[in-house]
Amino acid sequence: MGRKVVLLFLAIALVAGLGGVIGCGEAKGTAAIDLVPQTADFAASVNLNRIFADDDVMDIINEIAANLEEPKTVDELLDQVKGETGIDLRDFSEVLIFGEIESENYFGIIVKGDFDQEALIESIESAAGEELPSSDYRGYQIYSLDNNEAALCFLNGNTVLGGSRVAVKDAIDVEKGAPSLDEPIYDTYSALGDAWVKVATALPAEVTGEIPEELPISFASFQNIEAIGISFNKVGVNLSLQLKLLFTDSASAEDAKGAFDALTGILAFLPDLPDDVMEIVDRLNVDQSGSWITVSFEATKAEIQAWAQDLGPVFQDIGGLAP
Repeated sequence: MGRKVVLLFLAIALVAGLGGVIGCGEAKGTAAIDLVPQTADFAASVNLNRIFADDDVMDIINEIAANLEEPKTVDELLDQVKGETGIDLRDFSEVLIFGEIESENYFGIIVKGDFDQEALIESIESAAGEELPSSDYRGYQIYSLDNNEAALCFLNGNTVLGGSRVAVKDAIDVEKGAPSLDEPIYDTYSALGDAWVKVATALPAEVTGEIPEELPISFASFQNIEAIGISFNKVGVNLSLQLKLLFTDSASAEDAKGAFDALTGILAFLPDLPDDVMEIVDRLNVDQSGSWITVSFEATKAEIQAWAQDLGPVFQDIGGLAP
């Protein structure tokens, strides 16, 4: 993957780092998630408009960025991406990333926003120092990038496809009627609602197969997870995290809920557990409905910063990282 594509992904990943890739209410036309090919096994989205406009969220993201060698702020990173790719993410409202977890060569970006197509192409060509070659695919013009490894296509006046050439073509095929994202991942993504950041993915069999069946608590039901989703949102002054687990059947979800309840009960009796950890555990809300388990958590920015400061040394000690 070329450096310019990596930079673009880095910028999006940093912004999405709070959740771990967008509400679709503001975009016109086909929702971004409905363009994701069936080949993909994850989809992640970011609502850039909301995040860039929120001081609390931007403060936390900049604190994360400050730990990088460079750049040190989100603005610096976005400026660097613009300088090297010609793409200014501030011009877009919604970004969705999809791909195959096990493949570095299958990835795509769907970007929605108000932009000038000709101006954007000129900006990319100026950054690349050359004119972008193009070809026709099913009535759409595809621009080639990074020695033909990556591609760019304008689906309409407010939707851009980017990524590996095969992924871009697959998304165009979906637009033309080909099968889209598999149902468990799609349903999990949709169940996360109108979140600022959300990620949904299938759980590979090799992962679920490694979940131990018997500990002090039985986790056998977790081997029946079909898909997992994580979202970040802001509710009033609270920052909100949500975990969605989709099981193959309601009985497995009910057993998993029992395992969660038993685990939190055991944690309450551990003598050396820091008070901050117990406060966080007490804030967790675990619900089961049909085949779904939902774990939700809310806290203010100040609370999260205080926990990070207090618990940082504790987790360093656990990991053997303390001096």
